Amino acid sequence: MIKAMGTILVAFFLLQACSNIPISTMIKMSSFDEDDFIQLNPEELRVRVRSNTETNVIASNQLTYSYKDTETYIDRYLSLEKLEEEKVRTVKHWLKDDTVEHISWYKLDEEGVEQFRALQQHPVLQDKDREGTFELSVQTVYTEDSPMQFLLSADLLLDPEDGYFTLFYDLEIDQTPSNPQDSQ
Repeated sequence: MIKAMGTILVAFFLLQACSNIPISTMIKMSSFDEDDFIQLNPEELRVRVRSNTETNVIASNQLTYSYKDTETYIDRYLSLEKLEEEKVRTVKHWLKDDTVEHISWYKLDEEGVEQFRALQQHPVLQDKDREGTFELSVQTVYTEDSPMQFLLSADLLLDPEDGYFTLFYDLEIDQTPSNPQDSQ
């Protein structure tokens, strides 16, 4: 019994160490479903993007929603607009050099709010007997002057009372061309 528990704990920590998505996010989102999606207020949705750069590396963001069952496929991209507020701070570390962190916040633009509300009213999502899978994610386009390599984290706020939760943490972005001909 103790050996099994030890194996489970080691597997848990290895899984968490190898993943850019925190276990807490996996647990939170595992119970999030279309009913929760229908209850969201699109005007309260926020995305916080953090990078280890001095400037904003994001040219544009989209919140993506997809739903798929045997008969239906919904795939929507909802545009986000940057809020005026940005922040650059120094992060102090004990065992390594201090780093910089750029933080910017985004919300759905007016069209995105309207599209989100229309999506919440979609007949498939209103059907309580549906069986399918859905995905909610953030897609980004980087600025032309962004570094070739940087770390990126994204947090999502679905409900102000619950606060932000991390979608992914310190994801290594490498824009270096993999094919030498790509750089010409």
